[in-house]
Amino acid sequence: MDEREFRLHLEIETTVLEVWISEGWLVPEVTDQGRNFREADIARGQLILDLSNAMGLNQPGIDVVMDLVDQLHSLRATLRDLTDAVRRQPSDVQEHILSELTRVDVQKRR
Repeated sequence: MDEREFRLHLEIETTVLEVWISEGWLVPEVTDQGRNFREADIARGQLILDLSNAMGLNQPGIDVVMDLVDQLHSLRATLRDLTDAVRRQPSDVQEHILSELTRVDVQKRR
């Protein structure tokens, strides 16, 4: 979706969008036709609005939350890759990994 559609969807002004982009909270795709926004950008924009309007967070607070959201997404992608790699292993290797995870979990609970 283009910039105009994005702003209309979230009901924000151009200046607000510029702040979000300059802070790195949104990173739209830039093409010859201008900026393009994805559905994920809409979700991030709604989160930013919720954080600022409903929860009263200021820019540094929003920056921390958005950084944590990005870290969480990165960790989930890494975990998905690791899970896929384990699934490609022979069953005895998978069983050994599961056994080690269980052992570590039991030790943590002590």
